[in-house]
Amino acid sequence: MEIKDLNFLAGKWHGFGLAVYPDIIPVSYSEMLTCEYDMHKDLLSYSQFTKYTDPERNGRTLHMESGFIRKSESGVIELSNAQNNGRVEVMILDECDLFAEEIPLIFRSKLFGNDPRMIITERLYNYTGSKISYEMKMATMKNPELSTHLTGELIREKQ
Repeated sequence: MEIKDLNFLAGKWHGFGLAVYPDIIPVSYSEMLTCEYDMHKDLLSYSQFTKYTDPERNGRTLHMESGFIRKSESGVIELSNAQNNGRVEVMILDECDLFAEEIPLIFRSKLFGNDPRMIITERLYNYTGSKISYEMKMATMKNPELSTHLTGELIREKQ
């Protein structure tokens, strides 16, 4: 697989999600995702912003991250990002079926930096035409069982 095969992710996406975890109060959020393919560097860059949607904090920033999807020298497709909480993360594309009606993309953590709490993460995306649904799972030192942390759905903005 080549990075250009993932060009269907390019565009501006918006939607809503829910953050849950064993030790947090569930919180809903809005999300904006921008993804661009650079043919000269053969990579996808992205930036993601979420904002609270509850009445008390509506519109305040919840989370931000930006990163790249690229092919490593060993031929593995990696998603790397930096997050506003200081964590950096590299994940490997573990599963993808470009010929499925609903294209699954599953990234699993390879390494973390600047956050000793983390054990493992998984990001599961399902792409269908103008929609991406996702689930992010993680395990931490405090909660070692892999558990859902984020779920959401994004719609591609019309150009």
